[in-house]
Amino acid sequence: MEDFYKELDRFIDSLEDKKNDYKILSFVVDELGYISDEVLNHIARKIDMFPFSLEGTIKYYPKLQKARKKDYVQICIGRNCYQKGLKEKIEEIRTKVNFDIDERNCLGKCGKNGKLAVGNKIYEYKNLDELEKILLSLK
Repeated sequence: MEDFYKELDRFIDSLEDKKNDYKILSFVVDELGYISDEVLNHIARKIDMFPFSLEGTIKYYPKLQKARKKDYVQICIGRNCYQKGLKEKIEEIRTKVNFDIDERNCLGKCGKNGKLAVGNKIYEYKNLDELEKILLSLK
């Protein structure tokens, strides 16, 4: 996580407007998939803002709202991860769970098998039944 903080600090330092909290929070979501309290407090200290100000930005943008949930799930539907029937299986699983599932074109973890992210943890699945098993275990 220390490497992430260094990368985050470099990103913030590279911004023309260092208090552009939306860009900073979006960077965190794109990199980690989740905005933890620890990261939120780090950003607040770095850009000299109160954490509740950042929470206001999070509440305004749906993308950021979802990323504050620990069970924020993203499934890659990109070319390398896509399997026949994936979208239909995702819809079926959505009816069985009580958390948000977002479809992303890439999670940046390409390989032979499908990928999904829960918070900042990446899971790999070989087939749609395995995907369902992973997601149902999160209930």
